[in-house]
Amino acid sequence: MGDKHSDDIVSSSASQEFILPADCTNDDKELQWAFRKLDATLLAVIILSNVLNSMDRSNLGLSKVAGLEEDTGMSGSDFNIVVSAMYPTYLLFMLPSNLVLRKVGARFWLSFITVIWGIINMSMAFAKNKTDFIICRLFLGAAESGATPGVLMLITLWYPRKMVTSRISTFYSSFAIGAVIGGPIASGIMKITNPHFKSWQWIFFIEGLTTIGYGFVMFFLLADYPEKSWLLNTREKALLKRRMEEDQVEGGHRAVNKKRLWRHVRDPLVYAQALIPFCGNFGTSTIMTFSAIIVNQLGYSASASLAMQAAPGICGFIGILLSRYYPKWCGYHYYGGSLFIAACIITASTILLATVNNGARIFALCLLSFGSFGTGGIGPGWLMSNVGGPTRAAFSGAISVILGGLGGLCASYIYRNQDAPRYMFGHGMNLFAGIFIIVVSTIAYVIILSRNKQKETCTINVSHLSKDEQIDLENDHPDFRYMA
Repeated sequence: MGDKHSDDIVSSSASQEFILPADCTNDDKELQWAFRKLDATLLAVIILSNVLNSMDRSNLGLSKVAGLEEDTGMSGSDFNIVVSAMYPTYLLFMLPSNLVLRKVGARFWLSFITVIWGIINMSMAFAKNKTDFIICRLFLGAAESGATPGVLMLITLWYPRKMVTSRISTFYSSFAIGAVIGGPIASGIMKITNPHFKSWQWIFFIEGLTTIGYGFVMFFLLADYPEKSWLLNTREKALLKRRMEEDQVEGGHRAVNKKRLWRHVRDPLVYAQALIPFCGNFGTSTIMTFSAIIVNQLGYSASASLAMQAAPGICGFIGILLSRYYPKWCGYHYYGGSLFIAACIITASTILLATVNNGARIFALCLLSFGSFGTGGIGPGWLMSNVGGPTRAAFSGAISVILGGLGGLCASYIYRNQDAPRYMFGHGMNLFAGIFIIVVSTIAYVIILSRNKQKETCTINVSHLSKDEQIDLENDHPDFRYMA
């Protein structure tokens, strides 16, 4: 975090000490109530923001079904180019956006970029050709680049590590919610008749305007840190602070340690876990951008195709909500999480490749959605559960979304017009992604077992280090254990 912002927070903390009352020895119920309050406010606010984000991303595919391609003179691979146009700026501005967030705070930055991407999305209603859409999508990628990594980092500052996977799974369920309601809403918007606006233009305009309004609402509801929460009382803030300290998670006020950052950059475990959402985004992009197009190619009308997108969306929502319980039920992220969702993706892709039956293919899309959206909980959740400090949190959150974005970029080109209606290449790529999840998850699992065993057998004495130096050890602290 920048020096000026850090100084502001330090001075603020100095002026208002959160001292835990002497009788606070068994405060589990109070702490649980505090986390429920956070779920109902902080988590709810960022979830609704991401629902709008999801709808804004998927409305391009929905607009194609509504006639966008014909009205703007696109042909061949033009639509795929437009879909992919947002990812270069999305990836390029992700790290700078995350650094700005740490400088100015999540409350202002997340609200600001929400308003900006709403304006850009609304502007696409006035695009006349492929070039106009590419320019808009480039700006859209830059605006959206800081949203998801910023939220991932925010969650690690407000929740202890054992709660991170469940909260991230809940957050990522908002993508599936957007897929569930986006199609039916777009189908309803298509019924608006106006001589000056076509139906697909109304989709961009109305959804973009809604996002702008919500961005202003976010500014009044969010808080940067637990100490600044408008909902928690002094005692709850003290309990939460103590719980985070027990979990070896510093409250987010420390600057990123550059020396420690380069150590994390060289850590293969980060990349192995971050490749899970990379693979999963092939399937989620299939559902969010191309599922209505795939269903339309099965012979259904435009309005029916948009409405039927809700079925895979619902399955994706169920999949990502259940993913928060896999580590609890099985005791591992690996066995009950990664391997299971990979099996779902592989099975769904095999069905899509093997049959032309409409019922079977729609079922396969639902199963693909169930597994792919599940990676949104297991992948980032597993990665962020193994965060031992703010430097690791900032880098892990950024690299997870960067690789996820690369997955979305690759998926932009796997469903091509010339492959309709079977789309064998696209389904084959989803099959490959499912297999690759098994590979990278196994690598991550082996690394974690090895490191935990090494910590048990080769203990390191850090008593000679100061408290700050011990905190800066992050994952290398001898008491830190990785979660498998």
